[in-house]
This record gives sequence, structure tokens and C-alpha cells, in this order.
Amino acid sequence: MDSFTVNKAIIFDLDGTIWNSIPYRIHAWQLAFRDYGMDTDPEVIRLMIGYPGSMLIKKMNAKDPEIEKTEEKYFEKMLNDVKFYPDVEKTFHDLKKLGFKIAIVTSSRRNMVEKIKIEADAIVTMDDVSSGKPDPEAYLKAIKIVGSTPSRTIVVGDIDNDLIPAKKLGCIAILVNHGLQKKSENKDYEIKDIHEILDIIQSLNWK
Repeated sequence: MDSFTVNKAIIFDLDGTIWNSIPYRIHAWQLAFRDYGMDTDPEVIRLMIGYPGSMLIKKMNAKDPEIEKTEEKYFEKMLNDVKFYPDVEKTFHDLKKLGFKIAIVTSSRRNMVEKIKIEADAIVTMDDVSSGKPDPEAYLKAIKIVGSTPSRTIVVGDIDNDLIPAKKLGCIAILVNHGLQKKSENKDYEIKDIHEILDIIQSLNWK
């Protein structure tokens, strides 16, 4: 397929990338594990945010998959306090003016994502795929939905787990750090704030 006949696309991770949910996720997981008689290190949980919940449960040497549902119940009670980063709405608006299709690929469950308003052309959740990140399945599905190709797609995430599938597929990978120290072996670019994506796009000179 000719690159000039397909849509330009940009895929965003949700938690910690465009949505300031990480502290709330950590607290919800701590409460959930506590209900099952387990005290947990918040730093270990933080490093696992963005992976499927089943992987975090395994990391904590727990076995009951219901812990994930308990975490969702706690997190849902916090939703009113969770906000998108301040520059997200305007950046999405500017990206659409530039002709980009916007997709969200998240390890969150669909019933949770449907409770928040996201202005995106496609949303792929953990419930829509058989393998979660860093498997590229969700990214391929999002790219297909928006009518793009990997070579015309940018992926934005806050951890390396978001960027590994981007590099496997041949997408451009952007790490957003929101002022925190981050490490990634798979990033093509690193930015502090979401709006800086626009400068990178200008340098790419995509038509």
C-alpha cells in the first residue's frame, strides 16, 4: 500500500501517558491486595502499571484473579479525581487538524475505559486482544481500525513496555516522562510534555 494513500496515525497509552492515573492505580492495587491479606511495595506496583493486571498479580506471588476486579472497584471510586494532563485536549485537537487519526491502546479493561471521555478514533483495551503489551497485537489492531500502516504510525507511552511493540512493528516510538526520570531502550524520541509531539511531527515532515 502506498504510504501516501493511508492515514497518519498516533497511538497513545492511557495510564501515565495522557491520564494522570498512576498514583490512584497504585493505591487501588494496594487496597485490593490488602483485602487478600497482602502488604505490597508501592514501588513494585508502580513499575508494573501498564502491564496486564494478571502479570502484576503473578509478580506479587498471588494467585486469585479476582484481585484485579477488586482493584477496579477501588479505582472506580477514585475516577472523579483522575485527570488528563493539561495539554492533552489541545494536543489532540491540533493532531486532528494535522490529519492524524488518534488511537488509544491500554492494558486497562474496557468497562473502565468506557467510564471516561476520550476523543479518539479507536480504543483497544486488554479485553479486545488475546495478548497484552508488550505483544504488538493491540497495536496492529488499532492501526487497522484507523486505516494506517506501521510506517505511518507514531506510538507514545510512558514506559518501555509501551514502546517495545512500536519498534517491533517499525513505528516511531516516543517516550513521555512528565518530568520524571525514565529509561527506555526502544525510544526514538523523549519528551517531557504531550504537546512536544507537535514539534517532532513538524520535523518528520509527513504529508
